[in-house]
Amino acid sequence: MNDIKKIISYYLPILKNKSIIKILVLSFLSSLLLVSIILYYFWSLAPSLTWINFIFGSFYNDLVKAFWNFIIISLLIFLIPPLFSIIVSFFLDEIVEAVYLSLSIEKSMKLESLSYFSGILVSIKILFYTTFIFLFVIFLNFFFISNNYLILIIQFLLSSFVICKEYSNLICFKLSIRNPSLISNIKNGIMCNMLFSIPVIVFIAPVLTTIIITAKNIKDKNL
Repeated sequence: MNDIKKIISYYLPILKNKSIIKILVLSFLSSLLLVSIILYYFWSLAPSLTWINFIFGSFYNDLVKAFWNFIIISLLIFLIPPLFSIIVSFFLDEIVEAVYLSLSIEKSMKLESLSYFSGILVSIKILFYTTFIFLFVIFLNFFFISNNYLILIIQFLLSSFVICKEYSNLICFKLSIRNPSLISNIKNGIMCNMLFSIPVIVFIAPVLTTIIITAKNIKDKNL
């Protein structure tokens, strides 16, 4: 219980930071706007597909209904989190600076600047690597490992390492420190990856991931 209180007291000043709150709200609204535009596009597109109606006949309405349900579910599960991650990536520089100023005792370090596209590149690389990991574990499941639980553990650990490593590369560059060891990246990555697995928290997972990794580095390196 005391450990939980320490964690809350350590991270609470960061989450109350006005810059962090502004980034969270702006990113969330931007993501919803993009998703709304895409949904509107599909909604407008469906009636114009008359050739599908000609081919499928009486099954067309059922097909449109099934397709529409699939689109909604797919957007909620897959599209919103990546969009949110990419939009938040524009503000990675500001997030790291806000965390440093909130936690650092001396606050005297000159921080490096990150380009906006650095954060976007991180999100794209994470998406690419996690997709590759997904295909890799499917291959393992088909030919080598039949235990689904073991497959999920392997996928989770590999994804955790990728998430932490990619975010750490940017954060460590900005703080002018070396990237932590493999074990540290896996340990920190597991905690961060769990955030990406929680339905509501996933929307702010990129921000929380940046906060956690930055805070850990500041604490470990006594910055």
